[in-house]
Amino acid sequence: MKLTIIGAGDAFGSGGNFNTCFHLQANKINLLIDCGATSLVGLKKQHLEPADLDYILISHLHGDHFGGLPFIILDFTRKKRTKALTIIGPPSIEAKTLLLLDVLYPDLIDKIDRNLLEFIEFESNQKQDLHDFKLQTFEVIHSPPSFPNALKLFIDDKIIAFSGDTEWTNNLIPLADEADLLICECNGFKTIGKGHLNYQTIIKNQHLLNAKQIILNHLGDEALENQDFFEIPIAKEGLEIDL
Repeated sequence: MKLTIIGAGDAFGSGGNFNTCFHLQANKINLLIDCGATSLVGLKKQHLEPADLDYILISHLHGDHFGGLPFIILDFTRKKRTKALTIIGPPSIEAKTLLLLDVLYPDLIDKIDRNLLEFIEFESNQKQDLHDFKLQTFEVIHSPPSFPNALKLFIDDKIIAFSGDTEWTNNLIPLADEADLLICECNGFKTIGKGHLNYQTIIKNQHLLNAKQIILNHLGDEALENQDFFEIPIAKEGLEIDL
């Protein structure tokens, strides 16, 4: 199983980084964890084919985490996709995605074979069996209208945990427990920002995060300026992690 970092940045493109997006190649399927607005470009930069995707998991409804979906769907028309894509996200994921698609590319939805596009909504603090994997969700502390969740993916014999965007919450403890990899947001260094984690908070609570590996994502300007002080690895675009 291989995880490729497509985008490791925040909403502001801090450091010139693409929006959050991770590509996971498992034994039988390919999926994305989050799909920020720059994800189609990021995938192609890493020579990964969007038409090969089976699933896209969305942590919450902010543009730097789900705004790339219309561009992935747009790519359907050029590649003549033949297998279904399942998009899994919080409440209103289908309505918000189709609305965004209509704003960006009017009438495109009429050109898409809807049999090849499925939406599944999840609820917070639930575990679902999705045939190819299991997904557990944890409510986190971020902008409430975006329905923020952390995601824990059980696939093959591995566990991948993703914090999404959040302040510190004790829900991060069961999220990280026994994970082979925890992707944890770290938007700041010292500054405590509403709805986001900083490095000092993560270090203070690291002993509670029982994951085999931790990698920090979603760094803002302050975090990037202090990254030489980090003792936890930082997500870098193009980095491949074998699990």
